[in-house]
Amino acid sequence: MVMGRDAEAELNLPPGFRFHPTDEELVAHYLCARAAGRAPPVPIIAEVDLYRYDPWQLPDLALFGRREWYFFTPRDRKYPNGSRPNRAAGTGYWKATGADKPVEHGGRTVGIKKALVFYHGKPPRGVKTEWIMHEYRLADAGARKPGNGSLRLDDWVLCRLYNKKNEWEKMQGKEETKAMESSEVSHGDTRTPESEIDDEDTLPSLDDMATVMPKKEVQEEFANLGGDDWLTGINLDDLQMPGDGDLFFGNMLVSPTVPKVEQDGGFFPFF
Repeated sequence: MVMGRDAEAELNLPPGFRFHPTDEELVAHYLCARAAGRAPPVPIIAEVDLYRYDPWQLPDLALFGRREWYFFTPRDRKYPNGSRPNRAAGTGYWKATGADKPVEHGGRTVGIKKALVFYHGKPPRGVKTEWIMHEYRLADAGARKPGNGSLRLDDWVLCRLYNKKNEWEKMQGKEETKAMESSEVSHGDTRTPESEIDDEDTLPSLDDMATVMPKKEVQEEFANLGGDDWLTGINLDDLQMPGDGDLFFGNMLVSPTVPKVEQDGGFFPFF
């Protein structure tokens, strides 16, 4: 079940709604509002601790999206007294790539954007995947100091998740196709699969049919009839048709005469 479709129905989104916010809009109108406890313009971003999941599990937890998914998530520290975030997630970890980019609004920097790539396995021998995440945090989030032994680094950061090659969407499309095919079979599809139709190669050829009786057996049968000896001593005159040949063959083309039986002075055909 795709939860994003349920969210569209519950939120009563307008027809043709598309969610393609800029970096500035994400930070200024959504992340700042969530950090301050205010309602966002549209409650379309799910709140999920995404570091508990593999990235391919997250699309089903999103409220909206087919190629990009958005989440609010907390961040924890890697060490109690440090400021480095814990990037372990699911069966792998997120690794930062590239330089951080400032996000400006109203002439000042309000947020920081960081790009990360998911690696399956344990560092430093993890296998790089095609899952990418853009993490948006508030610019002053690093000023928060740890207290009371808490590992919480940020209450909320905003993340945009997507697959570089859209492999997840392709996989979903294949699953939907398989579901449709299985549904057709379950509704009594009586068509014969092509795999069950005999190929032309399996049909006997004329040569094969001619060899049903081996040549040797045919010769033996012919020999039992006397071979060519039965033609010996036959006069060609004996092979001629009796009488006029043309008359003989002409009579063969004439319909036989129906016999008639006499009864009470009349005749009726006898069938």
